[in-house]
Amino acid sequence: MPHIIYNRPDCIKKYEKQCQFIDCESRFTIVEATTKAGKTLGCIVWLFEQALLGKEGDNCWWVAPTFAVSKIAYRRMKRYIQPRSLYVESKSELTLTLINGATIFFKGADNPDSLYGEDVIAAVLDEATRMKEDAWTAVFSTLTATDGKCKIIGNVKGTNNWAYQLAREAETGKKPNWSYFKITASDAVDAGILKQSTIDEAKRTLPNGVFLELYYGIPNVNASDKFCFSFSKEKHVKRCVHDPGIITYLSWDFNVNPCTCLVIQSDMRKTINVIEVIQLENSNVERVCDVINVKYPNAFFRVTGDASGKNRSAINVDNLNAFDIISKKLKVNRARMDIIKSNALLEDSQMLVNAIFEHWDVAIDPQNSERLIFDCEFASVDGYGKLKKTDRKDEAQKLDALDAFRYWLQAYLQSKFKKLI
Repeated sequence: MPHIIYNRPDCIKKYEKQCQFIDCESRFTIVEATTKAGKTLGCIVWLFEQALLGKEGDNCWWVAPTFAVSKIAYRRMKRYIQPRSLYVESKSELTLTLINGATIFFKGADNPDSLYGEDVIAAVLDEATRMKEDAWTAVFSTLTATDGKCKIIGNVKGTNNWAYQLAREAETGKKPNWSYFKITASDAVDAGILKQSTIDEAKRTLPNGVFLELYYGIPNVNASDKFCFSFSKEKHVKRCVHDPGIITYLSWDFNVNPCTCLVIQSDMRKTINVIEVIQLENSNVERVCDVINVKYPNAFFRVTGDASGKNRSAINVDNLNAFDIISKKLKVNRARMDIIKSNALLEDSQMLVNAIFEHWDVAIDPQNSERLIFDCEFASVDGYGKLKKTDRKDEAQKLDALDAFRYWLQAYLQSKFKKLI
């Protein structure tokens, strides 16, 4: 075996609470920690050190909810681990093979069945509250033959998930070979990892329940299974009057049945008025544009919507994409089209929607925007926080108006919230 010289990164050595869960000798460790508090970096270092203690043919796994998320840890491990001569990387396989012959794999938990089969000496389950319990079962099975160790890390996300339940069992101290740790925003501030001003901004900006989950590990039990848990008919349903003297925003969802467009006006500081939800059954973008031209003849438009609208389609005139048609029909030049690159993750979108409902003055017109009100009332999530919208026969899952509202928020307000998550 080659002689290996490795030094743990200084940023880890100085963070006592982080070192406590890294150096814990229990076979299984579960860590509930505030966002941006160092749990991921700590486990990156731990997994690398476990691989260094391994031998030729040993496997170590980093498992995230999706393969794309696991790439974040892959890049961070390469950034923090020195010297680079300690490993050889494979970008195509997303692996790091150390000079002792042990290999670190970075995997997604999207398909739990794909996680069976290997023998693993050490594993990290990252963002565990956002992955299925089947993934944990599969990873546990890979550790059986080797008596391997595992660290399970994540934010608190409600109480209806396997990771939260497991944490409660470990917290009692009565579960053999298990240890439990918790790191809050206050711990991260004390360690110099987060600034108090960042915490204060998050408290002002995020929904209160989400803030307490993300930064203090207190479950948001009031959210239940509602997607728009901060929406209130008493607070948010108000008469709205269109003002032709200010910008009129159009946000689109491009389903054919129905084709949907939200008409919105906002000062972009604190007020959002949803003037109307326009929906036409078995229709297309051209026909909806015709309706808009009649209803809002003197409006100055800005346009956004579903990122899929950038795709060209043979069913459209001259093989134009949806935004091309809108530009042509409504005489809106490209400078006034705010097209998002890709639709946001539903989880990020849910946080943004509820932050806006909680902290902004949102008014949804009761006569002309009934469908958005319905969607906000009845949109729900499953046990893994995923929006239920696959069954088009269920009215509570036909969420076209809510989708158009989410796209508008993403296009114009997402950047205000992204850095806090």
